[in-house]
Amino acid sequence: MSTANYFVHQLPEIQLQGGMLTPAIRRDLADLNRLYLELALSPELWFDPRFAWCDAVRSALVRSDQLTRSRMAACPFALFEIHVPVDRPEVATAPLRVEENVALAAAGEPWQARCLAFAQFALFAALRLADAAPLAVRIALGLTPAAERQLHGMCPTEMARVAASPDVVRPRWPSNPRFWAILHGAARADSASLLQSAHCFGICLLWPDVKAMSPHPPPAR
Repeated sequence: MSTANYFVHQLPEIQLQGGMLTPAIRRDLADLNRLYLELALSPELWFDPRFAWCDAVRSALVRSDQLTRSRMAACPFALFEIHVPVDRPEVATAPLRVEENVALAAAGEPWQARCLAFAQFALFAALRLADAAPLAVRIALGLTPAAERQLHGMCPTEMARVAASPDVVRPRWPSNPRFWAILHGAARADSASLLQSAHCFGICLLWPDVKAMSPHPPPAR
């Protein structure tokens, strides 16, 4: 049995564990993916580590139109990863003040403000999804159980400070031109079957993380 088929056979169990990718989760993922692709393909951010694709991936995607990107975004997983620091005392002891957050955004307007806003959207979406479907958010966003627990322990101002970190968001599979070529080609062709194949390929790439995930729910907030 292939990895993708095994994953499909496990969906009933995942659903019982609160991990099914519901239509609402898929909608939110597509929205975040669309925003990520828009930022990642902006020339001003090509050298930003948050969008550090290899040259082969970027050159294949840079000429894609908005409709193609929207189809690419409709994946059952994020096209980026969230990295929450598991042990970062300064975050817990020095929450970000409102004026600091504004200053961070203003320092590199307009692109840095947009990147900061995206990181905040992604973190708050991860927290909301972790409350509703913990296993799903680990699969979809690459969030480890330890990072999920850390996220649950943050107040909003602490989360804002983490969002300002340059490594909180990273590209997924930045050096895998094959995956991106398959996804881009399927989206450009507007083929449901090809897109499904691309999604299965992505699930196969996720499989090592899926196997390591704990089914236990996060601690109550």
